[in-house]
Amino acid sequence: MTTLRFRSQLPVPAERLFEFHADVANLGGISPPFPPFRLVSGGGAPTREGDVQVFRLGWKRVGVTWEARITRVVEGRLIEDAQVRGPFRRWRHQHRFIPSADGAVLEDAVAFRLLPTPVGELVEWLLVRPALLGMLWWRHRRTRALLTAGQKS
Repeated sequence: MTTLRFRSQLPVPAERLFEFHADVANLGGISPPFPPFRLVSGGGAPTREGDVQVFRLGWKRVGVTWEARITRVVEGRLIEDAQVRGPFRRWRHQHRFIPSADGAVLEDAVAFRLLPTPVGELVEWLLVRPALLGMLWWRHRRTRALLTAGQKS
């Protein structure tokens, strides 16, 4: 499996980052505008192990339904989900909230597998990796903006 990591230092406590991410309703506010994203079901807060969340990426006729199960929650430190149904052969996503001297480090680690073929590898390198890194960059940027709005530097 391929693993991509993205880390950001944020001037908020790890517990606050965890609370924000444990409310799946916040996912729409940090997701990029393209492709369109919406929560279909499973929007309970706080997120708990065993929760199933269903999302729709794309448009009515063109898009993908994605079902994920929350596989692990460590209060204040970690939320992990795994794809049940969706576009990948395998998918595991960890959100880590690591205390630091200046607040917390937000770390996303995405482990995934497409089709194990030369075409699958080409699609991964040309499309999937750049799209995932761009999505994580956007989400971290939006998380920072939402959680630091109104703070003085």
